[in-house]
Amino acid sequence: MPNIPHPAPLHLTGLLAGKAILVTGAASGLGLGIARGLHRAGARVAFTDVDEAGLAQIAAGINDPANVHTAKLDVTNEASVQAAFASTVTRFGGLDGLVCAAGIAPAFNLVDFPLDKWELSLRINLTGYFLCGREAARIFLKQNRGGAMVLLSSKSGLEPSKANSAYNATKAGELHLARGWALELGREGVRVNCISPGNVFEGSKIWNPTYIAERAKAKGLKPEDVIPSYIAQTALNRDIKPDDIANAAVWLLSDAARCVTGQVIIVDSGQVYAR
Repeated sequence: MPNIPHPAPLHLTGLLAGKAILVTGAASGLGLGIARGLHRAGARVAFTDVDEAGLAQIAAGINDPANVHTAKLDVTNEASVQAAFASTVTRFGGLDGLVCAAGIAPAFNLVDFPLDKWELSLRINLTGYFLCGREAARIFLKQNRGGAMVLLSSKSGLEPSKANSAYNATKAGELHLARGWALELGREGVRVNCISPGNVFEGSKIWNPTYIAERAKAKGLKPEDVIPSYIAQTALNRDIKPDDIANAAVWLLSDAARCVTGQVIIVDSGQVYAR
């Protein structure tokens, strides 16, 4: 097999200049990677999460108070969602975009799946998206200047993975939330799209040792072989980075994608295909 170089992801700059965008789950993982990418592209970004200590570290590290806002946001709590959006609008004078990236992925065989983990997945991955999408829509309609949402789904929303009932169901549900909202809000100038990433390991809280051990058991692999096996399943044999997902979000939130709504952008190095 030829040794094909894998170029690093490009950084998109300027596409989001002046836009105010709120990102959930932005203290770690893909949420953090996306929020950083939006900031590099010129956006004023509200980093929101339940992890207040993590948010404080991010704000200090970026050190751009004019363009970076942090707010505690529990996506399962209606009042918390409303407060975080209100503080963002106050700070930036409005809202132009939303990225829903907070999520969990408890993995169990069906016969062993605990009810509390199933219900928590629904609360975070579906109800959380609903509450944030509803609040963003209310603001967009009040402002009367359109807006854009990106819901972070997964390749598992298109092609289910083994022993992952809650994640499969909620990520598929997010796709239909976005499609329905795109139909409902399109005449108001609001675009709603999804990104379905493949497996992004760098900086991920989901891909922790416990989850890797669960995946190893489900697939009959040694834990150290799990990540290489996932990468090897892709057409490009390329490790997906947070910046790859961030670049897709930047484009979808920008005016360059002004005629794109109700769609799913799959960033997975060629593992599943749109149905």
